[in-house]
Amino acid sequence: MPIEDVQAKLDLLVGALDGQDAGAIIAATEDLATAVILFRGAAIPAGSEAEARTLITRTLAQLEAAAMRINLLKDWTRQRIDMNHAIRGTQPRGLALTY
Repeated sequence: MPIEDVQAKLDLLVGALDGQDAGAIIAATEDLATAVILFRGAAIPAGSEAEARTLITRTLAQLEAAAMRINLLKDWTRQRIDMNHAIRGTQPRGLALTY
């Protein structure tokens, strides 16, 4: 079932986020995006609607947890950038250093 593929790719993304490995995060994000596209185009087999609903609910909860991890990484990165600027006595230049 395609939702199981989405779940597996999401597990990989969460692992990459926890490991703070930028390359793995990018690869896992691309794999997850592909799995979601395939899921959106797939039909749910008759009689498995309840199972699909359960899997979707669990996947959505995990997506929320991944979003929280991303926000934490974003905050930590922003703090490191700000600390580096404070140490150097410089200011951020342009939009490239803002979110």
